[in-house]
Amino acid sequence: MKNNQLNRLLNTACEIITSLEHHADDDLKKSIDAFFNEIMYADQVDDEMRRLQIDADMEAQDFSKFREDKI
Repeated sequence: MKNNQLNRLLNTACEIITSLEHHADDDLKKSIDAFFNEIMYADQVDDEMRRLQIDADMEAQDFSKFREDKI
């Protein structure tokens, strides 16, 4: 499946969910909000995870901290 097709299907699913949201109970509305938040902020989370990995890699190279256990 191509990226364009996945994006189209995701957009369609989001439109369907949004149209049905006013029929949902409070718990389902919270789940729907969480779903949309995950979609909206996924790139930011990925960027933060990459940044943390780079920071951890740099820390692992710190000889003054790890001495002979340095990677």
